Amino acid sequence: MIKIEYQTQRLSLRFFMLMLVLFVFQAGFGMVLALQQIDPTLLAGNLNFNVIRAEHLNLGIIWILCGFIGTILFVGPLLSHRELAAPWLIKFLFYAVVAVTLWNVGTQYLAQTGVAGWWLGQPMLQEGLEYLEAGRIADIVILIGFCILCYVVLRTFPPRRDWNEIHWALGIGVIALTLVWLFGFFFIERLDLQEYFRWYVVHYWVEGVWEVIHIALVGFLLVLMFDAKVKSVGYAVFWGVVLVWLSGLLGNAHHYFWVGTPEFWQFWGSLFSALEPLPLIFCFWHVYLDAHHDRRPLKNAPAFYFILGSVVLEQVGAGILGFTMTFALTNVWSHGTWVTPAHAHLALFGTFGMLGIGAAYYAVPLMRGLADYDQRWGKLSFWLLFIGMLGMAFAFALGGTVQVFVYRTLGLDWFGGDVFPAMNLFKILVPVFGVIFSIGTVTLVYDLLTLGHRYVAPVAELRRAVRRDPPIAGWGRYLTGFEAGMWLLAMWLFGAVITFGLLSFNLPVVQAGNATLPYLLASIGYPGLLLVTLLFVWRFLASLEMRGYEPESTGTVLPPMAPVVG
Repeated sequence: MIKIEYQTQRLSLRFFMLMLVLFVFQAGFGMVLALQQIDPTLLAGNLNFNVIRAEHLNLGIIWILCGFIGTILFVGPLLSHRELAAPWLIKFLFYAVVAVTLWNVGTQYLAQTGVAGWWLGQPMLQEGLEYLEAGRIADIVILIGFCILCYVVLRTFPPRRDWNEIHWALGIGVIALTLVWLFGFFFIERLDLQEYFRWYVVHYWVEGVWEVIHIALVGFLLVLMFDAKVKSVGYAVFWGVVLVWLSGLLGNAHHYFWVGTPEFWQFWGSLFSALEPLPLIFCFWHVYLDAHHDRRPLKNAPAFYFILGSVVLEQVGAGILGFTMTFALTNVWSHGTWVTPAHAHLALFGTFGMLGIGAAYYAVPLMRGLADYDQRWGKLSFWLLFIGMLGMAFAFALGGTVQVFVYRTLGLDWFGGDVFPAMNLFKILVPVFGVIFSIGTVTLVYDLLTLGHRYVAPVAELRRAVRRDPPIAGWGRYLTGFEAGMWLLAMWLFGAVITFGLLSFNLPVVQAGNATLPYLLASIGYPGLLLVTLLFVWRFLASLEMRGYEPESTGTVLPPMAPVVG
């Protein structure tokens, strides 16, 4: 039976479980928001749209952080060859996360009633800034929590002379996570300056810090799952981190365009933002290489499904859709419209959420002592979540295109009856795909919560029941590097179509009332991009699933735990 090598790795389990609970609530709030878009009177006066939206955003950050913390605690001992330092601090950190979550939910009532709790010039109870609603007291608790995480990680790591690239990336990541949070302590009356500091926290986290942690964790999970060479993965991690910081630090300026900051940011922000997809392409390509460096069957398919989904949606949501709206000439139309959540949902849930879920699927079976397990529920939940999220992105993107034309280009009324009917179809599509996503959420949570606690037929019996002997051809044949490159190229071609569609809003003929060109390009670009993404992931996973039928893979057995990094 497979066993956990270091007992303190089990401390990660509580963070993974908390992650699942918060994920359910966040998805539930998302469904309410989707329904309120159709009927704005739904729950009005009790749970207003702005309150539900704030909870949806905040819980989205907290559950993803829980996934990060759980993954870091799980891989920390494997990276360091020893138990985690200060286990009691980790338990304290868990209760601090719970307390901050409850505080965040509770103080939404204060936000509704306008109570900030001013003391010494600071909003102690609630500060009302989007994404940073929690007041200064909660800010201090969060800072203490990040300091604990830094201390545990750095104390657990070996002496610096023994660090490899993964140690450095993870170490830099958790330190930067803490330092960037300090910008959230600024509260300035001038709104434009306040926006600088708010974006420092929100987007330097996402585009600078979280990306670094993501690259390090994906790299090490690939080492564990495919017995990849640490040196090779470390090389990819090094260049990934370098490119993220070279492009991301100034690239973050695309968030400054319309908040009253100097105009030179429109050029420099556009230039460096356009470079931000480079490390994502690098990461995407290395996942292909690591997954194909041997031909053994997937031992833990759900874990790899979600890790692949994380890297692909990072490429599509953060890379391609981020690129399409990163220039000032396209951003001026898309910023703050429904086009933005198409990018944000794929980037945030896809990149960071799926990584935490993938890590949970790798860690939970080991912590529950399962040598093997029924992986069908995990695969099903992946496809439901993946399709549901692609579908919602499709509805947001096309609905946003209509919104940009009717509302911004023509300058018609928001609530005056002009925009609302034009977007009706897409407002209905969001909860339709939201239902698929919700079913995937319930399936995922049920599977991970009950894994090892419910009776299932012996895995060997299950495999015999479903095993066929299909020919290794067609969709399941070996995925070559050339073909993977063609899929990536196709994604970017559709991304170019979307970009031209957004640029076309600048044309006089469009601004005079002719929507043919932007509608045509959007209706080609968005469905094409999302369909190619779906087909590519299907093709990639079908190719890996067929390894179990390949003659050379017969009889091979993966090691119970991957080699520890030296």
